[in-house]
Amino acid sequence: MNYLESEITHQTITGLIILITSIFMGIVGMFLFDGKTWGFNITLFGLLLIAFILIIRNLSSLYMSYREYVLAASGTFFILALIWRDSLVLNSLSYLGLLLTISLAFNAGTRPKLRQLEIYQVFQDFLLSIEYSISSYRGLIYEDIQWSEVKNRWGDNVHSTVRGIMVTIPMLLIFGLLLIASDARFEQAVHESLDWGLSEEAVLRFIAIFIVCTWFSIAILRGTILTHSLTENTEKLYLPVWRLGCIETGMILGAVNLLFLSFIAIQFTYFFGGDALVQSLDGLTYSNYARRGFMQLVAVILLVIVLLIFSHWLYRPYSRFEKKLYQYLSVIMIIMAMSIEASAAHRMYLYTKVYGFTELRFYTSIFMLWLVVLFIWFGFTILCGRRTRFIFGVIISGMFFIAALNFINPDAQIAKFNLARLQAEQRFDASYIASLSTDAVPAILANMPYIQERCQLWNSLNKLPSLQVNKDWRAFNLAQYNAQQLWLEQTKPNCEIEYNL
Repeated sequence: MNYLESEITHQTITGLIILITSIFMGIVGMFLFDGKTWGFNITLFGLLLIAFILIIRNLSSLYMSYREYVLAASGTFFILALIWRDSLVLNSLSYLGLLLTISLAFNAGTRPKLRQLEIYQVFQDFLLSIEYSISSYRGLIYEDIQWSEVKNRWGDNVHSTVRGIMVTIPMLLIFGLLLIASDARFEQAVHESLDWGLSEEAVLRFIAIFIVCTWFSIAILRGTILTHSLTENTEKLYLPVWRLGCIETGMILGAVNLLFLSFIAIQFTYFFGGDALVQSLDGLTYSNYARRGFMQLVAVILLVIVLLIFSHWLYRPYSRFEKKLYQYLSVIMIIMAMSIEASAAHRMYLYTKVYGFTELRFYTSIFMLWLVVLFIWFGFTILCGRRTRFIFGVIISGMFFIAALNFINPDAQIAKFNLARLQAEQRFDASYIASLSTDAVPAILANMPYIQERCQLWNSLNKLPSLQVNKDWRAFNLAQYNAQQLWLEQTKPNCEIEYNL
């Protein structure tokens, strides 16, 4: 149909397509989701949504920019990552990456220059995106779709269809009841076809899933196709009335720098102490030395970034000297913060050297590495007078780290690191290795002959539900499938020989 020659506007037709597609996605969601099974069903639902976004935009002749294709690729990657890896922590991060992608997609039509964001705009856009998602169905039905145009264009056809349905249904019921009464086998076939075995709970679940999937689809499709400005009716947020002058900023940053300097001076011997230090002090163990205050140090490093961002936001220098003062104090704080982070990293090194890796230790180490990237990015943006570019870099770098973790496969790396310690005759915790996701199973099975507690480990793995073959295709996960195939090929170790040894 040529939109220009029809009596119905382009926006109304696109809105109708979005509504029909969302209802279809709601029906698909009823078959994909049961509230208990998660896996391939989420990925398939997400891929269908992205496919419909591309198809509808193409049918509506809506231009897609380079950044929109990049966002579509980013969303596709994070959706596929959900069936690529089995780790709960990693999949949670993939969900976070997907939410960040959706948020950027919503704001792509709102912010002409997405790479230039003020701090308040990030929080503003986040809240507006939530509000937009919740009220999208209302906007689609009452604003985007002009029902008067639909009535003028297809009103007669709709009335004819409704009249046909009203006549057809009673006729089918009358003839159907007569045929059922005339033949027992036909009656049985009708009863079997209509008996779906659905309980009241199942019906309510289907209705709830249909509503949620339809609602979610409307929000995603409308937000990425009918690109309404999220901020068109929103007043601009202004900075607070009060400002930070040279004296206040100098006092705050200077005092914190002096505190950091005193901490680093005391920690200097600890940083280079190593084994001799830990063994020389009474009551000090690797565990106490590495764990005490570690998370607090990481929190300090994170708060340094927050302090520098907000102090720069509120600071109003009136001269070149005042501007340089902030830069010098910030550079000093960054250097000392990275020194504190080096101390925290050293503690983590000593701890993992003795006790091995865990998920918490691994992800915390990656988080510390990301903070280093943020410090460097802070120097290239805010300290160089390009503050609006900082937040976008934070979001993109966070998404990059999440994507990189999917390629690194943390659980497999943790297992390999700890198993290497086993071969070096160091401390090894078989029970913790067994608690990892199926991402780690290939590495575990490859080293099974070298593990002294292999029978205990075997029994622990044998009880894992994720290693049992699941016939429900909706729960398919690539990491679980590969681990299950390796597990089926594995031979149970001879525990009697192990115990005799």
